[in-house]
Amino acid sequence: MKTAGQQQSRLRSAVLAQAWRRIPGVEVLSAGDGGPLTRTVKKIIDPLVLRTAARPRLGRPLLAPEAAAEVTELLLADAARLGATAAWFTHLKRQRRALRITAGNVQDVCFPLAYELATSFGRPDASAPEQAAAALREWHGEDSAAAVDQLSAYLADPRATADLTAELRRRWHTTPDNPVAPDFVPLLDAVANGFADEDWQALAGSPAGHAFGLALRRPGGAAALARAVHEVSGLPAPDLGLQRGDRTAVPPLNQRDEAGGELLERSIERRVRASLRRLSAAEPASIADLVDDELSRTAAGFGLETPVLATCFVLGVVLSPALRPLDGSAPGGIPAFAQRLNAQVAREGYVLYARRALAGSTPLTARADADILRELREFAKRFLARLWVRLHGFDVSGQTPAAAADIRDLLTGVVRSTSLDLRTKVRRALVAGLPRLEAVS
Repeated sequence: MKTAGQQQSRLRSAVLAQAWRRIPGVEVLSAGDGGPLTRTVKKIIDPLVLRTAARPRLGRPLLAPEAAAEVTELLLADAARLGATAAWFTHLKRQRRALRITAGNVQDVCFPLAYELATSFGRPDASAPEQAAAALREWHGEDSAAAVDQLSAYLADPRATADLTAELRRRWHTTPDNPVAPDFVPLLDAVANGFADEDWQALAGSPAGHAFGLALRRPGGAAALARAVHEVSGLPAPDLGLQRGDRTAVPPLNQRDEAGGELLERSIERRVRASLRRLSAAEPASIADLVDDELSRTAAGFGLETPVLATCFVLGVVLSPALRPLDGSAPGGIPAFAQRLNAQVAREGYVLYARRALAGSTPLTARADADILRELREFAKRFLARLWVRLHGFDVSGQTPAAAADIRDLLTGVVRSTSLDLRTKVRRALVAGLPRLEAVS
């Protein structure tokens, strides 16, 4: 029997459609039924209005009553700007044709660009054609490929490289030290075992994330983090792929100088390339500014400048050892949330298949795929790499998850996407092995 809360939950698509129909002047962004186009949701509503990356509770297929009310409130509060966005989209489409631009999908490019123009200028006036044309020329002249070329050229300049390397080292060694306080581990443990808002706010308000990250640059820092992992998860800390040695090395400027793929020692070039992929069409920035921003970010604990994002990462670190899907159920004594995350992956068909292959109980796997098995054994490392990338994206865009539920959804989503990536690899390996299997059958 459904509870009252379940009966009041609503399909997100219905909530969006109902609120959208109350906004005047958005027909060009709407589907035939009056609701928003799929691309309107993907390119405008989710990333720019609701900001579901930072508030994943608003992106669930089924919305609780309070989340449905918040979605409606945010959409209607932005009604004027959305109406202006629709008007700007018309101008952008017209100027795109006039400039004979064919690169990219018109909605993918122009929807976020129209929203940015609406944010900057309000509704279009007599100067709109000129402004729309200028925005399109800037975007298509500064697309990601061109920007990557500019980055490569910038980092190939010997004088610039010497200055940037010296500046990175200066910031790295002058970052204010935050010692690891005794109360950080109990705060992490409280959140990991309950995800109560009160506990999360206490942890988020502490310098725990930056403290643990900066400690990794000092002797004994890795041991301090390992102790925190063991106290929270009850498990020894495996190799999590954070750094090569006992201390985090200063990352190189150029990607070609990377000593390995360790997370915290990725080059500035690789980090800025990731920033370029995340910046929207309407967020132009000079390469020099992007590199300078990344130098500051790299110098901060865990390479994340926003303290709450570094704290979210260290929470992922202490939970990650429980993610051992090849072992089946997680052992007792670890946080219930971590057990649920591991179970979410361990019951996947491809994981069960890999376990049978290791046990030699399936005739279809005379030899288990070594790469896939290694990735499953290193699931915690894959999870942290994907989590760090997600948090780095938040840092670049200025978004921060707020509530404990947002953090829980974020971690759950990263586990899911890591698992889906591995499932795809297993599927490809099986397809590639079909001729061999048919030959011996």
